[in-house]
Amino acid sequence: MGRTRVAVKNTIFADGDPKICVPLIGRSDEELFSHAERIMSEVQRLEAIYPDVRVDVIEFRADYYDNVADRDKLMDVLERLKAIFSDRLLLFTYRSEEEGGELRHDWAENMLDDIWEWVIAEKKVDLIDIELKSGNYRVARTAAKAHEAGIFVIMSNHNFEKTPHDDEILEMFRQMEILGADILKIAATPKVKFDVQRIMDLTKDITSGKTGADYLEHPVITISMGEDGRVSRTSGRQTGSAMTFASVDSGSAPGQLSLEEMFKALKVGE
Repeated sequence: MGRTRVAVKNTIFADGDPKICVPLIGRSDEELFSHAERIMSEVQRLEAIYPDVRVDVIEFRADYYDNVADRDKLMDVLERLKAIFSDRLLLFTYRSEEEGGELRHDWAENMLDDIWEWVIAEKKVDLIDIELKSGNYRVARTAAKAHEAGIFVIMSNHNFEKTPHDDEILEMFRQMEILGADILKIAATPKVKFDVQRIMDLTKDITSGKTGADYLEHPVITISMGEDGRVSRTSGRQTGSAMTFASVDSGSAPGQLSLEEMFKALKVGE
């Protein structure tokens, strides 16, 4: 079975060509747009130094944003972010508390279906993150609505306790494909250093079409979190992982590299 390449505008997500995604974080509009300015400044500086490396995706981490449940304010923010990052893809992510999300307002998380619906209906983002654990019907329905709006779906699972067994990871990826994912993402915590190598080896098996994982078609993103897992964030060319995450000022996950560290690691010839 052939591997699928996912084209979002002019950006192609494919095995062995890791795109860089920078999380955008802020509780207030002031914090959010201040961070956006710092991100753009750092991106422009680094892209001038390393012309063969590029930031393709900006991830708006909406779980940090205090007004995420206010439709008008959220839509205004997305419109402004779309203008600021007009030459980048905008990814909308509301990360749940269970999977490492920041916002601690139950009323906001309880409104997630509405929030997703607003974001999809307004078509102000290019990609949306949907957590696999949200429930099969809910996930499939949201993915279908996103596709109808021309928005691509990154389906994800984040485990802060362990790295699941290979068979469990493959099964989660299989479910993601069935439920409508365009890109499959798993981030896991290593309990021992071998877990880091194991998830990297499994990623290579998937992207090379090795027997036992050859039924998966879509690009995968795999991350081993924490300090031990940092190598997994820079090894996408070797393993086939389709995207990695790097921070400007504020990281959004354990072990996340700074954007400058990522550029140095991914520069041609390194």
